[in-house]
Amino acid sequence: MRAYGNGISGVSSGVSSVSKWPTQRRTTVRRRTHKLTPRAWDDEINCTLTSNQTAGIAVGRRHCSLSVALLALTQISTSGVACAESQVLDTKMVGSYLPKSKTEDGFYEFTASKSRTPALRAGALEQYQVNLPAEWKEVLVSNAKSGNYCQPRCDEATTEVSFGNSEQGTLQVIIIPTTKLLIAKKNPSLKDVGSATGILNAISPAITGSVAIEEEDIVDVKEVEKQGKVYYEYELFTPYAQSGAHNLTTVCTSMNYLVMATISATEKEWTNAEKTLKAILRSFSVGGSYD
Repeated sequence: MRAYGNGISGVSSGVSSVSKWPTQRRTTVRRRTHKLTPRAWDDEINCTLTSNQTAGIAVGRRHCSLSVALLALTQISTSGVACAESQVLDTKMVGSYLPKSKTEDGFYEFTASKSRTPALRAGALEQYQVNLPAEWKEVLVSNAKSGNYCQPRCDEATTEVSFGNSEQGTLQVIIIPTTKLLIAKKNPSLKDVGSATGILNAISPAITGSVAIEEEDIVDVKEVEKQGKVYYEYELFTPYAQSGAHNLTTVCTSMNYLVMATISATEKEWTNAEKTLKAILRSFSVGGSYD
């Protein structure tokens, strides 16, 4: 994986303290094209719950493929709803049970409680929140991906929560131990971990679910501050990514973790919901008084 130059104004190039993860390199000649590999939700297992929440799973017309290439280090895929590992809760849209957002009309506020995930229950992570459109649904995360068997001592990336909509895209909140990025300092700041481009080099396979980001894939990089905490925000166009052609990601640190909220969308989903997806990304924050 090559380090990026100074093509992004105002952002320094790579940082030596950030390790480069094993990546899958492209072996074909790149051609900029909008003909994308579809990430059809119909190809996944469609899970429906009966009114008493005990019904089985109805499998779609096509066979579910478990041959998704997992990252060597993260062992996660950001390809939306993974077969047999993530299941869409069809019973409730978030607008039916979450409170209305105080900052974004038409959105609903999800706040991760202290008992919501293994990392939060272990006290290894600050709480976080994000605004979601009313029609989005939660995606179940398996024990293996959530770190239920290893928190608070997980040394790999784990998936906190996931939400999605078949016509707009998928959101995942992923945490990565800063020790995995060779950061020995306790409770490091984002600047301690690395520059915007250095961190992107390290985490890009987790964003795309497959390939490393190349310089021409980067649409925009920003540094923002929310309540005294620094965030890097990325917009990427990745036609060859498993997760989808369009990816939005924001990252910050919390205790001894790099926390990333990443949104993936196909070309069709992006056309339908670009403005909505960017609003979701802007709303993500970590820390603060949420109780």
